[in-house]
Amino acid sequence: MVPLDPLAVRSLRSWLGEPPGPGLLALHHALAYQRPGLWGDHARVPRSVVLVREGDDQLEAFGAGEPEPAVAWLAGQGRAVCLVAPAAWRNVVGARVGPIEQGAVETWTIDPFDLTMAAMLEGAELEGELEAEPGAVRRPRTSVVATRRLIAGDAAGFAATAPPWALRGWGTFPALIAFGAAFGVPHGNTFAALAWIFDQSAGFDAIAVFTVPRYRRLGLARGAASALVQHIARHRRKIPLWSTPPDNEDSVALARSLGFSSQATEALVRWPPRPQPVVQPQAAEGAEEGNG
Repeated sequence: MVPLDPLAVRSLRSWLGEPPGPGLLALHHALAYQRPGLWGDHARVPRSVVLVREGDDQLEAFGAGEPEPAVAWLAGQGRAVCLVAPAAWRNVVGARVGPIEQGAVETWTIDPFDLTMAAMLEGAELEGELEAEPGAVRRPRTSVVATRRLIAGDAAGFAATAPPWALRGWGTFPALIAFGAAFGVPHGNTFAALAWIFDQSAGFDAIAVFTVPRYRRLGLARGAASALVQHIARHRRKIPLWSTPPDNEDSVALARSLGFSSQATEALVRWPPRPQPVVQPQAAEGAEEGNG
């Protein structure tokens, strides 16, 4: 495997097509912005491709095309790897590395037509309230979280709030602001919650959301994400994507509240598998229970 030459972009796009989910979306994003970490079996005309990003305790990889030799190369890195790739890659990985941990990533979307209709209905409701109560202040019937779009001068505030993985797609905050978008709930010189575009392609924007732990369950993430979704639909004219493991109940609930619906599921594999938690034997019947 060798680093991809900039001229490989045209060859890759000829067979990658438009990304249907977060895995290929990450590849398209890296190709468009010449991000490091793109490897192929040929520098200019690759058929086996993988994007590798440094994770907290593992390599995060996104594969496309033929599984070999990319799988062999990943296995030879001597690191824990979490790979999102076509289902055909799974058996190749298992044969190469042995025991693997299997999981899934769900992709949720909102139809732009649904967003437009929701905005029109909201505006009609507000106008009706004003007609019924002349002089009343125009406001939604539910509480509104104060959000604003981030600008280049918010670099320090973003860095102080966002998690370490926030800019893995872009590399730098200026690149996010120049080519993507971010919204936040201001809190002094920083933010209580953030929503930003993590990866993008010509037709899709993948969303990331983060709330400072002490301010969670206050609706702040929903406010920031809602502002970003509206911006993506109205100004960027794209389809917003929300990706999450299906067992992340908080993320699934937030996606549903914003109007997202599940559209596709992508397989992921990890090796070596994470150690399973040790389950303590239940106390004998009649024994006292206490707080640990």
